Amino acid sequence: MGMNLANWLTLLRLCLVPVVILSIIQQWWQIAFLAFALAGVSDAVDGFVARRFNQMSELGALLDPIADKALLVSIYVTMAIVGTIPAWLTILVTGHVLIPIVLA
Repeated sequence: MGMNLANWLTLLRLCLVPVVILSIIQQWWQIAFLAFALAGVSDAVDGFVARRFNQMSELGALLDPIADKALLVSIYVTMAIVGTIPAWLTILVTGHVLIPIVLA
């Protein structure tokens, strides 16, 4: 399980999760948006790098969906906690994301 550029980009995305959460809690919306946008760009770039430069790995196959789900679920849960979005929407989205994992 070697580290390559694609895996480092995935780890960057995971590291952005607490930045986004803290930014939402503090209502630093521009920072939250920029961190989320950077996470989105890193997701696209890591996929491109993995395919283009044959850097696909077992570690990347494990970490990539974890990073995606951690970011999505944490944003919805945090925004529901601070009252930015309704709880029912959070339940709907996170249920859609997490139920396939539980049933797998």
